[in-house]
Amino acid sequence: MAKRTSSRPIRQARSDGRKSLLVYLRPDVIRRLKVAALDQNRPAYEITEEAVSAWLSARDRRAGRKE
Repeated sequence: MAKRTSSRPIRQARSDGRKSLLVYLRPDVIRRLKVAALDQNRPAYEITEEAVSAWLSARDRRAGRKE
């Protein structure tokens, strides 16, 4: 096996297949998302993923693409 040259820790793959994505949002949007997540007893990432998926689906429909 090759010797590691990086000092970064090795990350384990998530069992659900998700990958990370860093997104910068305005503080008020973050605050509202967190409140909504607490109100719905859901993780914020789940609400974000649902919203982005819905937006992408609508975008594809407008462009005449299949999902």
